[in-house]
Amino acid sequence: MPIGAIDSMLCQAEYFSMSYNPEDCHLLNYRKLKQDGCAVFETDSANLIFALRGGCMVDVFDLDSSTPVAYLDFDIKRNVMLGYAFGSPIIGLPFSNQFRKTFGKTIFPFRDLRPGHDVGFFVEKTYRNKGEKGLWNLDEVMLTIALETAFEEGVEVFIIKPTGDRTRYYRSKFWAQIRPTTGNDVILGIDVPQVRKKLKHIELQEVDGKTHFFRVTGHPDTR
Repeated sequence: MPIGAIDSMLCQAEYFSMSYNPEDCHLLNYRKLKQDGCAVFETDSANLIFALRGGCMVDVFDLDSSTPVAYLDFDIKRNVMLGYAFGSPIIGLPFSNQFRKTFGKTIFPFRDLRPGHDVGFFVEKTYRNKGEKGLWNLDEVMLTIALETAFEEGVEVFIIKPTGDRTRYYRSKFWAQIRPTTGNDVILGIDVPQVRKKLKHIELQEVDGKTHFFRVTGHPDTR
């Protein structure tokens, strides 16, 4: 069965405000990810699986090689919603038997990336923009999942404690603003209702007032 068959609703043109051209963009079924815990993200260079555990842990795997390539740990119930990694998760991956049957392969076990990193947001170098895989905007898709989850729960400001030198990254890509603090740590805040409407490389596609799909730019900005 083709990869795209699992998300056949993507072919229904009435769901999109703009025509879908796979050469210009790729589609993630966000609503399926929220409801089932996993969704396929098919691109020209890689077929990825997004998994969402416990509503707060995003994992991305390369389906073709059965390897983890990225993760994001966030918790909208904490004062700092994104900072450091949670550690190796005890929540199992939400891949059903039907999912495994669909692809006709065993997709377990997956190596966990978290023990090798302490940051809460990580993408393997080859899967980043300008990486060897030729993927674009995977990081933006991941953080948009967190922002949209926060929006659906009524969160106005998404609080981040940037690790390393990531302050400029969040400020330039997600319009994060520096928050006042009593300590020396830099704390950032993203205005969720505003930023979700002006994402640089993702268009949110709504059905009956709820976001169902991410329409993701699949090429560099200079194209």
